Amino acid sequence: MPPSQLPWIQTTTLVFPILFLSNIAFLVFWIIVRSKAIIIPVIAILLSFNNINDNFQITLFNPDYLQSDVIKVLSYNVQNFGEKSAVDPTRSNRNEIISFLIEQDADIVCLQEYYSSGKRLYEPLKNIRDTLSSKSYYFESYFDPKYNMLSGLVIYSKYKAVNKGKLKFTGTRSFGIYTDVIINNDTVRIFNIHLASIKLLPEDLDFVKHPETKNSEQFKSHTSKIYQKLVQAYELREKQLRFLINEIKSTPYNIILTGDFNDTPSSWVYNMIRDYLSDTYVDKGNGVGHTYAGPLPLLRIDYILANDNFKTMNFERHNFSRSDHYPISAILRTK
Repeated sequence: MPPSQLPWIQTTTLVFPILFLSNIAFLVFWIIVRSKAIIIPVIAILLSFNNINDNFQITLFNPDYLQSDVIKVLSYNVQNFGEKSAVDPTRSNRNEIISFLIEQDADIVCLQEYYSSGKRLYEPLKNIRDTLSSKSYYFESYFDPKYNMLSGLVIYSKYKAVNKGKLKFTGTRSFGIYTDVIINNDTVRIFNIHLASIKLLPEDLDFVKHPETKNSEQFKSHTSKIYQKLVQAYELREKQLRFLINEIKSTPYNIILTGDFNDTPSSWVYNMIRDYLSDTYVDKGNGVGHTYAGPLPLLRIDYILANDNFKTMNFERHNFSRSDHYPISAILRTK
């Protein structure tokens, strides 16, 4: 059901892995005590069966991905390199993140929440491109440079770029960009997407972690406020996703799509886009694959997807924590 028709049900998608693992625990418990109550977790697990594959994976090592004729794609929400931290505005993870990107040596790098400030705003973009040995980059800013601050989406590519564009509809900021690159004499469209955030403030996250610190009225009020934020974000992501799908359907080239969806594999957004593109985590991932590094557990909200002309050789969620997201990478081969 689209979020605009049934918004409250979307909130349960945030905790699906926890609900599923809880039912597994109940199943084991009722087996041990030999209770007829075992039917409850059995029914719950059967009803959620179509979501299990998108949230939990086991993949054996595949040495084929080490071959030379593959494409390595990396996606990372860098959270402004830590340079807009309300807790410590002097903090910066930029150099560590750039060192990580150099070490990964990906052919395509897509960053969300890129940030730079100062007199030479665009220099860091070009410096990172040159450091990564990329042939091209495309950047789209969320804000006016007159405020001496840039924050936005970037695509770096070791392949030659021949076209670029952005995804935006009236009344909203750009939520995605694309670059057309030449790979093996074929044009491939690279999308970098950042769908609407819930915009939880530090006090909201603190409430989620420690709800017992509030009295009944405060609990009710704060819960309602967070729910309204969730609903607004779900409805905006629905509009963005419909716009994105129209772009995908009208694209005449092969597609690689990366980004921060701010939505889980149990969500309407994810299930809609899976009608058109394959999830590299589902193909070759391991474990829960959670990509959110903040206080909310087991959330996989960052993705690398591709159309059927690509075969996934490997997927990795990197245990590198310099942001509230973990970076992910996939190795693809054209069929």
